[in-house]
Amino acid sequence: MQKLYLVISASVLIYLAGLDSYGLYLLIAVSWVYASFKEKLIKPAIWSIIFFMLGFGIMRLLKIASDGVPDLFYLLIFLLEIITAFIGFWLLKK
Repeated sequence: MQKLYLVISASVLIYLAGLDSYGLYLLIAVSWVYASFKEKLIKPAIWSIIFFMLGFGIMRLLKIASDGVPDLFYLLIFLLEIITAFIGFWLLKK
């Protein structure tokens, strides 16, 4: 389950990197996929996903607070980032 979480998170990040052309996102996503094959790297990779998604969530929350309620797509992305972080916490507790 943890390996699948890493690969799916990496796939989503690669998709987002294609939209924004951020090479750093690609590097992080590749490291998550690599970690899914190395048992000792799985937990640190999950922690990095948690921090990454919570960071995005906090940034979106601040933007919502400053600009008001955004469109439905933006809210959906915000919710998915928070859910992804909580899935990471859940996987670490297993």
